[in-house]
Amino acid sequence: MPTNRRQHIQRLVLPVIAGGCLIFAVTTVIRPERTRADPPARPPASAYASAVAGVGTVEPQSELISVAAEIPGVVRNVLVQPGDRVSQGQPLFQLDARAARAALAAAQADAASAEAAARQAEVALADERQRLSLFEAVDDPRALSADELQRRRFAVRRAEAAAAQARASAEAARAQARARAVDLERLTVAAPITGRVFRVDVRPGEYAAAGATAQPLVAIGEDARLHVRAEFDEADAGRLRTDGRAYGVLRGQPRRRIPLTFVRVEPQVVEKRALAGGSERVDTRVVEAIYSFDPASVNAYLGQRMDVFVEAAASPTQAALDAEGRGS
Repeated sequence: MPTNRRQHIQRLVLPVIAGGCLIFAVTTVIRPERTRADPPARPPASAYASAVAGVGTVEPQSELISVAAEIPGVVRNVLVQPGDRVSQGQPLFQLDARAARAALAAAQADAASAEAAARQAEVALADERQRLSLFEAVDDPRALSADELQRRRFAVRRAEAAAAQARASAEAARAQARARAVDLERLTVAAPITGRVFRVDVRPGEYAAAGATAQPLVAIGEDARLHVRAEFDEADAGRLRTDGRAYGVLRGQPRRRIPLTFVRVEPQVVEKRALAGGSERVDTRVVEAIYSFDPASVNAYLGQRMDVFVEAAASPTQAALDAEGRGS
Protein backbone atom coordinates (compact mmCIF):
# COMPACT_ATOMS: atom_id res chain seq x y z
CA MET A 1 0.00 0.00 0.00
CA PRO A 2 1.47 3.35 -0.96
CA THR A 3 2.68 5.51 1.90
CA ASN A 4 0.47 8.47 0.99
CA ARG A 5 -2.67 6.34 0.98
CA ARG A 6 -1.84 4.83 4.37
CA GLN A 7 -1.33 8.25 5.91
CA HIS A 8 -4.63 9.41 4.45
CA ILE A 9 -6.48 6.48 6.05
CA GLN A 10 -4.82 7.18 9.43
CA ARG A 11 -5.96 10.79 9.30
CA LEU A 12 -9.58 9.60 8.81
CA VAL A 13 -9.64 6.69 11.30
CA LEU A 14 -7.92 8.27 14.29
CA PRO A 15 -10.48 11.12 14.72
CA VAL A 16 -13.31 8.56 14.50
CA ILE A 17 -11.73 6.43 17.23
CA ALA A 18 -11.14 9.50 19.44
CA GLY A 19 -14.76 10.60 19.03
CA GLY A 20 -16.01 7.14 19.96
CA CYS A 21 -13.89 7.13 23.10
CA LEU A 22 -15.24 10.54 24.09
CA ILE A 23 -18.84 9.40 23.64
CA PHE A 24 -18.16 6.27 25.69
CA ALA A 25 -16.65 8.36 28.51
CA VAL A 26 -19.59 10.75 28.60
CA THR A 27 -22.23 8.03 28.60
CA THR A 28 -20.63 5.53 30.99
CA VAL A 29 -18.03 7.29 33.14
CA ILE A 30 -18.92 10.96 33.56
CA ARG A 31 -22.70 10.47 33.87
CA PRO A 32 -23.50 9.27 37.42
CA GLU A 33 -25.35 6.07 37.87
CA ARG A 34 -29.03 6.64 38.54
CA THR A 35 -30.36 4.73 41.50
CA ARG A 36 -33.59 4.89 43.43
CA ALA A 37 -33.14 6.36 46.93
CA ASP A 38 -35.64 5.10 49.46
CA PRO A 39 -36.65 7.49 52.28
CA PRO A 40 -35.14 6.76 55.72
CA ALA A 41 -38.65 6.31 57.13
CA ARG A 42 -41.99 5.61 55.52
CA PRO A 43 -44.34 8.62 55.43
CA PRO A 44 -47.16 8.42 57.97
CA ALA A 45 -50.66 7.40 56.90
CA SER A 46 -53.99 8.27 58.47
CA ALA A 47 -55.53 5.75 60.86
CA TYR A 48 -59.04 7.15 60.29
CA ALA A 49 -61.44 6.24 57.49
CA SER A 50 -61.86 9.93 56.76
CA ALA A 51 -59.35 12.46 57.97
CA VAL A 52 -58.02 15.95 57.43
CA ALA A 53 -54.22 16.10 57.36
CA GLY A 54 -52.02 19.08 58.05
CA VAL A 55 -48.46 20.04 58.86
CA GLY A 56 -47.78 21.51 62.28
CA THR A 57 -44.94 23.05 64.27
CA VAL A 58 -44.29 22.36 67.95
CA GLU A 59 -44.38 25.43 70.20
CA PRO A 60 -44.84 26.16 73.94
CA GLN A 61 -48.37 26.65 75.20
CA SER A 62 -47.68 30.35 75.78
CA GLU A 63 -46.17 30.61 72.27
CA LEU A 64 -42.52 31.57 72.02
CA ILE A 65 -41.89 35.03 73.49
CA SER A 66 -38.99 37.03 72.05
CA VAL A 67 -37.71 39.09 74.96
CA ALA A 68 -36.26 42.45 73.89
CA ALA A 69 -34.51 45.32 75.62
CA GLU A 70 -36.57 48.46 76.24
CA ILE A 71 -33.51 50.71 76.24
CA PRO A 72 -30.45 50.16 74.01
CA GLY A 73 -27.12 49.57 75.67
CA VAL A 74 -24.12 47.34 76.20
CA VAL A 75 -24.80 44.06 77.97
CA ARG A 76 -22.90 43.66 81.24
CA ASN A 77 -24.36 40.48 82.76
CA VAL A 78 -26.30 37.52 81.38
CA LEU A 79 -28.02 35.78 84.28
CA VAL A 80 -29.67 32.76 82.59
CA GLN A 81 -28.85 30.03 80.12
CA PRO A 82 -30.97 27.81 77.86
CA GLY A 83 -33.03 25.30 79.79
CA ASP A 84 -33.36 27.37 82.98
CA ARG A 85 -36.76 27.70 84.65
CA VAL A 86 -37.51 31.31 85.54
CA SER A 87 -40.26 33.09 87.45
CA GLN A 88 -42.12 36.17 86.28
CA GLY A 89 -40.00 39.23 87.04
CA GLN A 90 -36.75 37.29 87.41
CA PRO A 91 -33.79 39.15 85.82
CA LEU A 92 -32.54 37.68 82.53
CA PHE A 93 -29.72 40.09 81.61
CA GLN A 94 -28.49 43.54 82.59
CA LEU A 95 -27.28 46.48 80.52
CA ASP A 96 -24.62 49.01 81.50
CA ALA A 97 -26.25 51.12 84.22
CA ARG A 98 -23.47 53.54 85.22
CA ALA A 99 -24.94 56.57 83.47
CA ALA A 100 -28.43 55.75 84.75
CA ARG A 101 -27.18 55.45 88.35
CA ALA A 102 -25.42 58.82 88.08
CA ALA A 103 -28.57 60.43 86.66
CA LEU A 104 -30.62 58.92 89.48
CA ALA A 105 -28.20 60.24 92.11
CA ALA A 106 -28.37 63.75 90.60
CA ALA A 107 -32.18 63.62 90.46
CA GLN A 108 -32.38 62.48 94.08
CA ALA A 109 -30.10 65.35 95.13
CA ASP A 110 -32.30 67.83 93.24
CA ALA A 111 -35.37 66.37 94.93
CA ALA A 112 -33.78 66.73 98.36
CA SER A 113 -32.88 70.35 97.63
CA ALA A 114 -36.40 71.10 96.38
CA GLU A 115 -37.93 69.52 99.47
CA ALA A 116 -35.70 71.67 101.68
CA ALA A 117 -36.80 74.79 99.79
CA ALA A 118 -40.44 73.75 100.21
CA ARG A 119 -39.98 73.41 103.98
CA GLN A 120 -38.33 76.82 104.10
CA ALA A 121 -41.27 78.33 102.21
CA GLU A 122 -43.69 76.73 104.67
CA VAL A 123 -41.76 78.30 107.58
CA ALA A 124 -41.88 81.73 105.89
CA LEU A 125 -45.63 81.33 105.36
CA ALA A 126 -46.15 80.46 109.01
CA ASP A 127 -44.14 83.53 110.04
CA GLU A 128 -46.24 85.87 107.84
CA ARG A 129 -49.46 84.37 109.18
CA GLN A 130 -48.23 84.90 112.74
CA ARG A 131 -47.47 88.57 112.03
CA LEU A 132 -50.85 89.07 110.43
CA SER A 133 -52.57 87.54 113.46
CA LEU A 134 -50.74 90.01 115.73
CA PHE A 135 -51.85 92.99 113.61
CA GLU A 136 -55.43 91.73 113.48
CA ALA A 137 -55.46 91.29 117.28
CA VAL A 138 -55.03 95.06 117.88
CA ASP A 139 -58.36 96.45 119.14
CA ASP A 140 -57.57 100.17 118.93
CA PRO A 141 -57.93 101.23 115.27
CA ARG A 142 -55.78 104.30 115.99
CA ALA A 143 -52.77 102.12 116.86
CA LEU A 144 -52.53 100.59 113.37
CA SER A 145 -53.18 102.09 109.97
CA ALA A 146 -55.44 100.30 107.51
CA ASP A 147 -52.67 100.44 104.91
CA GLU A 148 -50.24 98.52 107.14
CA LEU A 149 -52.83 95.82 107.86
CA GLN A 150 -53.49 95.41 104.15
CA ARG A 151 -49.77 95.05 103.45
CA ARG A 152 -49.56 92.25 106.06
CA ARG A 153 -52.40 90.45 104.32
CA PHE A 154 -50.70 90.78 100.93
CA ALA A 155 -47.49 89.41 102.48
CA VAL A 156 -49.35 86.30 103.63
CA ARG A 157 -50.75 85.75 100.11
CA ARG A 158 -47.27 86.09 98.61
CA ALA A 159 -45.94 83.57 101.15
CA GLU A 160 -48.81 81.18 100.31
CA ALA A 161 -48.01 81.44 96.60
CA ALA A 162 -44.30 80.91 97.25
CA ALA A 163 -45.05 77.87 99.41
CA ALA A 164 -47.33 76.41 96.72
CA GLN A 165 -44.65 76.95 94.08
CA ALA A 166 -42.03 75.32 96.31
CA ARG A 167 -44.29 72.33 96.93
CA ALA A 168 -44.88 71.95 93.17
CA SER A 169 -41.15 72.16 92.49
CA ALA A 170 -40.46 69.52 95.12
CA GLU A 171 -43.09 67.21 93.63
CA ALA A 172 -41.62 67.69 90.14
CA ALA A 173 -38.15 66.89 91.47
CA ARG A 174 -39.46 63.75 93.16
CA ALA A 175 -41.21 62.71 89.92
CA GLN A 176 -37.97 63.24 88.02
CA ALA A 177 -36.15 61.05 90.55
CA ARG A 178 -38.80 58.34 90.13
CA ALA A 179 -38.42 58.53 86.35
CA ARG A 180 -34.66 58.09 86.66
CA ALA A 181 -35.27 55.10 88.96
CA VAL A 182 -37.56 53.56 86.33
CA ASP A 183 -34.89 54.11 83.66
CA LEU A 184 -32.40 52.30 85.88
CA GLU A 185 -34.86 49.45 86.45
CA ARG A 186 -35.49 49.10 82.71
CA LEU A 187 -31.81 48.34 82.17
CA THR A 188 -32.45 44.99 83.86
CA VAL A 189 -34.51 42.88 81.46
CA ALA A 190 -36.79 40.53 83.40
CA ALA A 191 -38.88 37.50 82.47
CA PRO A 192 -42.40 38.52 81.38
CA ILE A 193 -43.90 35.16 82.45
CA THR A 194 -43.04 32.08 84.45
CA GLY A 195 -41.56 29.54 82.06
CA ARG A 196 -38.43 28.09 80.53
CA VAL A 197 -35.59 29.82 78.70
CA PHE A 198 -35.23 28.21 75.27
CA ARG A 199 -32.62 30.42 73.64
CA VAL A 200 -30.04 32.98 74.73
CA ASP A 201 -28.43 34.94 71.91
CA VAL A 202 -26.72 37.72 73.82
CA ARG A 203 -23.31 37.86 75.50
CA PRO A 204 -21.62 40.31 77.90
CA GLY A 205 -20.00 43.13 75.96
CA GLU A 206 -22.42 42.96 73.04
CA TYR A 207 -24.64 45.87 72.10
CA ALA A 208 -28.35 45.20 72.57
CA ALA A 209 -30.65 47.25 70.39
CA ALA A 210 -34.04 48.28 71.72
CA GLY A 211 -37.20 46.77 70.31
CA ALA A 212 -37.69 43.80 68.02
CA THR A 213 -34.60 42.26 66.45
CA ALA A 214 -34.15 39.69 63.68
CA GLN A 215 -32.82 37.21 66.23
CA PRO A 216 -34.40 37.44 69.71
CA LEU A 217 -31.99 38.19 72.53
CA VAL A 218 -33.77 35.71 74.80
CA ALA A 219 -36.62 33.37 73.88
CA ILE A 220 -38.88 32.15 76.68
CA GLY A 221 -42.12 30.20 76.95
CA GLU A 222 -44.25 28.10 79.26
CA ASP A 223 -43.80 24.41 78.43
CA ALA A 224 -45.95 22.69 81.06
CA ARG A 225 -47.79 21.50 77.95
CA LEU A 226 -46.62 21.79 74.38
CA HIS A 227 -48.76 22.95 71.49
CA VAL A 228 -48.63 22.07 67.83
CA ARG A 229 -49.86 24.75 65.42
CA ALA A 230 -51.24 22.75 62.52
CA GLU A 231 -52.09 24.24 59.12
CA PHE A 232 -54.99 22.79 57.12
CA ASP A 233 -55.83 23.79 53.56
CA GLU A 234 -58.78 26.16 53.39
CA ALA A 235 -60.48 23.68 51.05
CA ASP A 236 -60.68 21.27 54.03
CA ALA A 237 -61.94 23.88 56.49
CA GLY A 238 -65.52 22.65 56.19
CA ARG A 239 -64.49 19.10 57.14
CA LEU A 240 -62.31 20.09 60.09
CA ARG A 241 -64.09 18.96 63.25
CA THR A 242 -63.15 20.53 66.56
CA ASP A 243 -64.61 17.52 68.38
CA GLY A 244 -62.85 14.95 66.21
CA ARG A 245 -60.09 12.69 67.48
CA ALA A 246 -56.60 13.76 66.49
CA TYR A 247 -53.07 12.50 66.69
CA GLY A 248 -49.68 13.67 65.49
CA VAL A 249 -46.59 11.99 64.10
CA LEU A 250 -43.17 13.59 64.49
CA ARG A 251 -40.92 13.56 61.46
CA GLY A 252 -38.80 10.41 61.39
CA GLN A 253 -41.06 8.54 63.86
CA PRO A 254 -43.93 7.23 61.68
CA ARG A 255 -44.91 4.44 64.07
CA ARG A 256 -45.40 6.64 67.12
CA ARG A 257 -48.80 8.32 67.26
CA ILE A 258 -49.10 11.15 69.78
CA PRO A 259 -52.66 11.80 71.07
CA LEU A 260 -53.58 15.44 70.64
CA THR A 261 -56.14 17.55 72.51
CA PHE A 262 -57.95 20.31 70.66
CA VAL A 263 -57.31 23.82 72.03
CA ARG A 264 -58.69 26.34 69.55
CA VAL A 265 -58.92 27.38 65.92
CA GLU A 266 -57.42 30.71 64.92
CA PRO A 267 -60.27 32.86 63.53
CA GLN A 268 -58.30 34.22 60.56
CA VAL A 269 -57.27 32.34 57.43
CA VAL A 270 -53.62 33.09 56.63
CA GLU A 271 -51.00 32.23 54.02
CA LYS A 272 -49.30 28.87 54.41
CA ARG A 273 -46.03 29.05 56.33
CA ALA A 274 -45.18 25.48 57.31
CA LEU A 275 -44.17 24.18 53.88
CA ALA A 276 -43.57 20.45 53.70
CA GLY A 277 -41.41 20.69 50.58
CA GLY A 278 -41.98 19.40 47.08
CA SER A 279 -44.14 21.48 44.77
CA GLU A 280 -46.24 23.21 47.41
CA ARG A 281 -47.41 26.70 46.52
CA VAL A 282 -46.48 29.45 48.94
CA ASP A 283 -49.69 31.37 48.18
CA THR A 284 -51.90 28.61 49.60
CA ARG A 285 -54.21 29.85 52.34
CA VAL A 286 -54.70 27.72 55.43
CA VAL A 287 -56.68 27.47 58.65
CA GLU A 288 -54.52 27.20 61.78
CA ALA A 289 -55.70 24.85 64.52
CA ILE A 290 -53.93 24.51 67.87
CA TYR A 291 -53.62 21.13 69.60
CA SER A 292 -51.81 20.26 72.83
CA PHE A 293 -49.97 17.22 74.16
CA ASP A 294 -48.08 16.22 77.29
CA PRO A 295 -44.31 16.72 76.78
CA ALA A 296 -43.48 14.34 79.65
CA SER A 297 -44.21 11.30 77.49
CA VAL A 298 -42.92 12.69 74.18
CA ASN A 299 -39.35 13.67 73.37
CA ALA A 300 -40.23 16.66 71.20
CA TYR A 301 -38.33 19.87 70.54
CA LEU A 302 -39.62 23.34 69.84
CA GLY A 303 -39.83 24.05 66.13
CA GLN A 304 -40.02 20.35 65.25
CA ARG A 305 -42.42 19.46 62.45
CA MET A 306 -45.36 17.17 63.08
CA ASP A 307 -47.87 15.61 60.69
CA VAL A 308 -51.34 16.02 62.19
CA PHE A 309 -54.35 13.85 61.35
CA VAL A 310 -57.85 14.83 62.51
CA GLU A 311 -60.88 12.60 62.21
CA ALA A 312 -63.28 14.36 59.87
CA ALA A 313 -66.59 13.95 58.12
CA ALA A 314 -66.48 12.39 54.66
CA SER A 315 -66.12 14.86 51.80
CA PRO A 316 -69.30 15.60 49.78
CA THR A 317 -67.82 13.83 46.75
CA GLN A 318 -66.95 10.71 48.74
CA ALA A 319 -70.36 10.72 50.43
CA ALA A 320 -72.08 10.88 47.05
CA LEU A 321 -69.97 7.99 45.73
CA ASP A 322 -70.78 5.91 48.80
CA ALA A 323 -74.50 6.63 48.43
CA GLU A 324 -74.35 5.71 44.75
CA GLY A 325 -72.57 2.46 45.61
CA ARG A 326 -75.22 1.52 48.18
CA GLY A 327 -78.02 2.33 45.70
CA SER A 328 -76.57 0.08 43.03
